Amino acid sequence: HGPASYDGIVSFLVFLHIQDKQSLLERCAQMLTSGGVLYVEDFYSAHPFSQTEVESLSKDVYAQQLPTREEYIAHLEASGFHNIQFIDKSLEWTQYVTERTETFIANRSNFEKVHGEPTYLSLLHFYRAMTTLFSGKNLGGVRILAEKK
Repeated sequence: HGPASYDGIVSFLVFLHIQDKQSLLERCAQMLTSGGVLYVEDFYSAHPFSQTEVESLSKDVYAQQLPTREEYIAHLEASGFHNIQFIDKSLEWTQYVTERTETFIANRSNFEKVHGEPTYLSLLHFYRAMTTLFSGKNLGGVRILAEKK
């Protein structure tokens, strides 16, 4: 399949790992038909990150150079998208990652029986990092819907 061959593109928590958002969004626009829809759930910089948060995003999440709301929308518009909906999901995602961590800790013994302690500890580190990042209110979660012109 080549350019302009898709009616929709869906991404769940993938774009955050790709630093060059402009090139990524341009490529998405190239692949969509006119009127095609982009649906993305991603992270963004709600407020400037502390140095500790920048390091955690890089080492624990493999996310660097997260755009602000304004930068994300500008990238989308420059790539040929309109009717952009930028729906902040930060509160819901903060609650989700917090509850996930608490449940994971409560079920440690069951998890370790199947997967072992090293895997448990590795996931626990990641889950705690996500909880800390979202609770700091600088990391935002977003649902984006945009239409190709």
